[in-house]
Amino acid sequence: MDLAQLSRIHHHNPDVAKPPAAGEPPKPEGGSETSKVRMGLASNIALIALATGQFLVVLDLSVMSVALPSIQKDFGVGMAQLEWAMMAYMVAGAALAVPAGALGDRTGRRRLYLIGTSIFVVGSAISALSPDMAVLIVGRAIQGVGSGFMGTLALAMLTSAVAHDQIAKLIGLWTAVTSGASAFGPIIGGAMVQFFGWRWMFGINVFLMAAVIPLVLREVPRDTPDKSLNRKVDWLGSSILTMAMILIAGGLSMLERYDYSQPIVYVPVAAGLVVLLLLVMQQRHSVVKLTNWVSIKIAPIPATLTISVLLSMVLAGAMMQQMILVQNVLGFTPMMAGISSFGASLMLVFFSPISPRIMGRIGLGPTTFIGLGVTSIGLFGLHLTAPTTGLAQIMFWFAVMGVGIGVGMPAVSAGAMMAIPREQMGTIAGFMALISSISAVLGIAVMNAIAALKVTSIWLVVGADLPDVESLTDEVISGAIPEILASHGQEAADGAALAYTAGVTTSLMIASVGVAIAAIVSFFLLGSRGKTPKNAEHLVAQEPQKP
Repeated sequence: MDLAQLSRIHHHNPDVAKPPAAGEPPKPEGGSETSKVRMGLASNIALIALATGQFLVVLDLSVMSVALPSIQKDFGVGMAQLEWAMMAYMVAGAALAVPAGALGDRTGRRRLYLIGTSIFVVGSAISALSPDMAVLIVGRAIQGVGSGFMGTLALAMLTSAVAHDQIAKLIGLWTAVTSGASAFGPIIGGAMVQFFGWRWMFGINVFLMAAVIPLVLREVPRDTPDKSLNRKVDWLGSSILTMAMILIAGGLSMLERYDYSQPIVYVPVAAGLVVLLLLVMQQRHSVVKLTNWVSIKIAPIPATLTISVLLSMVLAGAMMQQMILVQNVLGFTPMMAGISSFGASLMLVFFSPISPRIMGRIGLGPTTFIGLGVTSIGLFGLHLTAPTTGLAQIMFWFAVMGVGIGVGMPAVSAGAMMAIPREQMGTIAGFMALISSISAVLGIAVMNAIAALKVTSIWLVVGADLPDVESLTDEVISGAIPEILASHGQEAADGAALAYTAGVTTSLMIASVGVAIAAIVSFFLLGSRGKTPKNAEHLVAQEPQKP
């Protein structure tokens, strides 16, 4: 989720350094009125540039699920390779999330953001030209490195310059802006995949970034690093955490084809847990920490991080599975698949600006409860998908889910960001991005593993009369229904569609229950934080307007 809003950019301002004259009231933080006016004139274009960059980052994550069936057909690969085409982007982005935030605080966020955009362009070009799945995964990883810089530093650049009491309002607006840009992303991506091929989904980044980079250089003021922080980057901690994530996700992804008792599953997972233990020991004794653990413990950050973990896991896994299901089972074209999820983005655009106002009225806990509850209803509706389900029904339940996310997530993000000390926003924002990416990677692995277990059990029953039922299991788990139809006929394809649908809908049902439980817990855990006192509302209403 996008967490920040552009109000003014943190940059060096000579007026701030000057002490006020005797009897003169202190100047407001952020610079003189002249600088504010100049900033206001530039901010709209700066906002467009940064939103476009964020749009491409989000697009290359969300639209990838729309392109997976086409990639699967071109390269003839199974679900494990498709998963890593998704997860390589997330893992690489996660590996750079925390170092990018800390390094940006120390050396300058705009400079590092521009380096990230250049890396993103290189990864996009490699992905677009990839001759096989291995090269595509490498290209996606390079893209992820760039996205780690871009997403983290855009957040840090924007939130570090706003007053804490304005963060909730501005987060809602920024989420609406970026959601509005990405609302048509799946449709655009689906149309590109359908009419031009999946490679153009990456190739278009090269041309768009050629326009974004000059705008950022011209319109986003250069920020002055805070040398007093002397903040170093914990590269060792980030590397250990990345290795743990790769091992655990890799082991869990093997559950699609192997039982949990097989060494290929439990050995990587166990090794990943050992590496996590090493990380804990390293953090205890390291002078340079991965993040400021004291700030992470400040309420309500632990609770909001837990909620973000759950939603990231559910949404990443659900989107990947649903996009394969609607194309390979329901017969949607890539463009129709993109249209089916359009309602979710549209509702995000509408409800994200409203979320902070709801939180101000009823508090963070009730707002999160409503958001997660509605998200759970949307997931439950998607779990009702059958091989005969039409486009309208899929769109409706995606829209319901979008309402819930639009209400809940900006409030959750604001609750966390308002508790963070201003000088640590870059580092903490990077850590939050890291947790989100880790959760998405694990969500893809876990939800696909749940689905695979159900698919296998159903397929071995419905396909029992086929002579090569076991040899087709991997294809069924991958949702390669068109290929099964071409090679084994309608009866085998119908059984495979039934099994694959049952697996996906089972994982969606489990996700729905998990989110519903989180909604109930959040109501009591988060309480009335963020609620605007009535006397404060009265004072604001009575405050005289300046001419």
